[in-house]
Amino acid sequence: MDALLPLLGKYALDTTLVFGRNERISAGQFLTDVERLAAALPDAPYVLNDCFDRYRFLVGFAAALRRGQVSLLPSNRVAHTWQQLAHDYAGVYCFTDQTDAPAVMPMVPYPAEAGAAAADATHPAFPASQLAAIAFTSGSTGRPKPILKYWGALVREALAGGRRLGLAPGGQGAIVATVPPQHMYGFVTSAMIPLQFGYATSRARPFYPEDIRLELEASPAANPMLIITPTQLRACVLERSSLPPLAFILSSAAPLPKAVADEAENIFSARVLEYYGSTETGAIASRRRCEGDAWHTFDGIRVSAREDGFQVDADYFSGPVVLNDSVEISSPTEFRLLGRSTDLVKIGGKRTSLLHLNQQLLEIPGVRDGAFFLEEGLEGREPRLAVLVVAPTCSREEIIAALRARMDEVFIPRKLCLVSALPRNAAGKLPREQLLGLLRQRAEIEAGTSERN
Repeated sequence: MDALLPLLGKYALDTTLVFGRNERISAGQFLTDVERLAAALPDAPYVLNDCFDRYRFLVGFAAALRRGQVSLLPSNRVAHTWQQLAHDYAGVYCFTDQTDAPAVMPMVPYPAEAGAAAADATHPAFPASQLAAIAFTSGSTGRPKPILKYWGALVREALAGGRRLGLAPGGQGAIVATVPPQHMYGFVTSAMIPLQFGYATSRARPFYPEDIRLELEASPAANPMLIITPTQLRACVLERSSLPPLAFILSSAAPLPKAVADEAENIFSARVLEYYGSTETGAIASRRRCEGDAWHTFDGIRVSAREDGFQVDADYFSGPVVLNDSVEISSPTEFRLLGRSTDLVKIGGKRTSLLHLNQQLLEIPGVRDGAFFLEEGLEGREPRLAVLVVAPTCSREEIIAALRARMDEVFIPRKLCLVSALPRNAAGKLPREQLLGLLRQRAEIEAGTSERN
């Protein structure tokens, strides 16, 4: 028999579910808004949930579940990507609270918020086998791949991830997240974990250190949890932000340099934890960076070696999932990440990974952000490394000298461009196409400067 799993965990109707700097939204209000929206949504099999506001996203996601609609969660807001979804998922419409959504499918705006919470709000539950969402890989190596997310698996991932963080159902803690709920990291930490554990989640998506501080101070609970990306945590460290006391800091979406984690623990007096996961698997492991580089899987998750990557098995997976990351497996519940198979670089008979190169770059004093990547290579030639660096107080020559002290000469980049910022998306990731575009732009600017001189 298909188990029914509740939308909300340990919430009383008057418990704060979502908060902002000057507001509190109760679980009862949320459930009331979900029922109202579910009754107003159009008949359709799919909905693309484009809401920026986290509360509106949650209401839209839950209302879609009530109507049996599947939420599409693409990795970006590019018109071409959405056109592909409109073609592949007949009848899809976009539910949004933004005015700049690509107009490539029917649009349903978030309705005006009105009406008090109902005293007898319904606590819905859904079959474990219900298809709740479809997430999509970034498409960096081709067309984005759809990943089916069933309600039961989403709930069990949230419970496993929350228990690893030491959360207790009904603990009435609070979460401030800088990442969007459409991204799987943001979805599990700022949507599913709060819903299942009865924790309040922030409505806003703060980006800059001062905005993060203000959102944390608005928490309805003492010692909130901060969900963040490595780039944003580095910014908070560099500014030595005066953050309030925290339960812990959780980072994901990209590798976290140990030096940043160590400094963050020192400045903010809070543990710095990391999640490891993928679109295909969701979050599956964690580590405390200052204690080493080994990842420890969540309860019920096992890993094993394969020639083409490594295999992940979980009690709630429909079958094993193979990831193409290169790892060193110590046991079925412990592994070390060496880099993605597609990130491995071989030059002059020597091997390394982009992950290792980026870690060395980000350890250099004065470097605020940066990324190694491979240029488009010519057939039969070894790949050429390029790097974009954000380092306002450093010269190109200083960075090259620091790299030479940290890595073999064959991996010193042919091109190193200093830029004001990297083209990171909302989840902190760096699409390869945008890196190449920025490199070409910088090359054109430098070529023009040379001609004028």
